[in-house]
Formats: sequence, C-alpha cells, structure tokens
Amino acid sequence: MGMDDYLGFPQLQHVEQEAPRALPQVDIDGTLFFADIQRHEFRQVDNAGNRMTMGSIKEEMGFSHFLYDTQTKNLYLGNIEKTSAIPDHVRIIIVPPLRHIDPDGLAQRQGYKAAKQIERPPVQLTALASNRKKTHKPKRY
Repeated sequence: MGMDDYLGFPQLQHVEQEAPRALPQVDIDGTLFFADIQRHEFRQVDNAGNRMTMGSIKEEMGFSHFLYDTQTKNLYLGNIEKTSAIPDHVRIIIVPPLRHIDPDGLAQRQGYKAAKQIERPPVQLTALASNRKKTHKPKRY
C-alpha cells in the first residue's frame, strides 16, 4: 500500500498545459508596452513595474482614449477640468477596439480557444497633442 492510497489521494494524472502566449505590443508615443488583456493592463516592455490599467480608458463619441504623461510614461494624474490646464507633455491616446490590439487574448477572455498565434508588429496607438494652438484668427466683421 502506497502513501497516496493510505491518505486517500487519487492518482494524479499528468495534465498538459498550454505554453504561455506571447503578449502583443503597442507603441504609445514611442514607448513599447505589452497589452495584457487577461490582467486588463498595459505593461512597459523594458520596465515591468510600469503598468497602466485599461480601466482608465474612457469612451466618448465612439472613441476610446486616455491621457498619457510622456514624462512618467504612465497615465496623467493631474487636473483635467480645463483643457487649457493640461501640460504640453501630456498626449491624448486614441485606443482602437481590443479585438484589433489582441484578438487571441480577447477570444481567451471570452472563453474561446485561441487560434494559432501569429507574430504581429506592435500596434501604433495614435497620440494627439493635448494643447492645440489656433492657427488662424477669427475674422472681424
């Protein structure tokens, strides 16, 4: 009688696990981040401690976006009540739908088995300057 039989534990079967998948990358204003749909975050490629939650992404008028601080390479945490108060080093980042960033991760998150992974180039997220200067003066009548 083996120890497992004595303690009442069933014989463990070898369970084959899926290999960890390579996370897709996004380029946010020149800095590469992993897009981790499972953890719902962007994680800087060369600094794993720098993370931005996807929960901070807002959707307005059909566009998803967040404010990105180019100095901290993270979310902008300052006051955003007045558009003119946003510093020049802050960018408005337009985020495409998650299905365009990480279709395999989104499929897994929704309970589907991911297809064979295809290595994709980093997705370029559009960065807009926060303070746009007027290029023309209004006409006086």
